[in-house]
Amino acid sequence: MKAQEMTKISLLIAMGVVLPSLFHLSGLPGAVFLPIHLSPLLGGFFLSSGRAAFLLGFILPPLNFLLTGMPPFPGFLVMMGELGGYGILVFFFYKKRRWGVFSSLFISLLGGRLISILGNWILMSLVLGKKFALLPVLHTLFVLSLPGIAIQMVLIPLIVKGVESFAGQRETDTGSF
Repeated sequence: MKAQEMTKISLLIAMGVVLPSLFHLSGLPGAVFLPIHLSPLLGGFFLSSGRAAFLLGFILPPLNFLLTGMPPFPGFLVMMGELGGYGILVFFFYKKRRWGVFSSLFISLLGGRLISILGNWILMSLVLGKKFALLPVLHTLFVLSLPGIAIQMVLIPLIVKGVESFAGQRETDTGSF
């Protein structure tokens, strides 16, 4: 793996640990603002492999749990699939299918949330043997987290376009922004 790729991965891991920690220390709720989601989403846009983008999202929840206790157990297990899904889905739609930044991000956010719903169902029903309640999961994923979704939908396209303009990486716009 190239040094440049390792640097990107290291920066994204650091961001994926420091940013959520700052939110928790300041009292801002992670479930509302979703700071841990930013790294795997950006990883899908900037890393050169879907596998690396997936692994970035997959390792951040348990790494944060081991370092800070957040996200709590067993919820971080579901987040491993959700954030890993974000990374690989963004990579697939943006780098492989050549969709635009906004459309790649939007469909990946929906896909990651579907993974979260499935993961929550597996965790609750099959692993813990409890009744799965869909409405609270949907409320958390689509209502409680609206501020975080809005931040992602505004900030990530600005970062991607800004970095690509600065680096001159992407020659043509392949979709809507």
